[in-house]
Amino acid sequence: MNALLVAAALGGAFSLLVRNGRLTWPPVQLLSGLATIAGCLALVGPLILARSGRSGGSLGELVWMTGGLLIWIFDVVGVIGGNMKWTNWATPLGERTMGLIILAVLIAGMRSGLAGKDWSWTNVTGWALGLFWVGLAFSSWLLTSGSWGATGLVLR
Repeated sequence: MNALLVAAALGGAFSLLVRNGRLTWPPVQLLSGLATIAGCLALVGPLILARSGRSGGSLGELVWMTGGLLIWIFDVVGVIGGNMKWTNWATPLGERTMGLIILAVLIAGMRSGLAGKDWSWTNVTGWALGLFWVGLAFSSWLLTSGSWGATGLVLR
């Protein structure tokens, strides 16, 4: 069942990318395409982790669950608010907002002792998603910081 959920998430992500014309060669919108894939994987995270029935998960699982629940909640609020034509349901939050929230979860989880050496696939997937979101947040900040771009940040 987990494999079917992950396959459905990846299939949904690729269908979104094809429908929006973002799956092209050369990949000119690579980061936004990867963000769509990460968002679709995050959407199935709460379903997969709730099915496992384990108590006391790991930090990666907490990150995956947090990211997925954030996306689900923002999507539900959008639908309740009457926005039925939600265009980016896989990425309703901006990259900076999502990345900084996940960074806060990572720091809090490390401080609380959740960062163990669990190499389960759910923990590794959660860490990969979390590091991607944090990296995307910082890269978007560096790339748009003033007229000098990344150089402008270094000169400040």
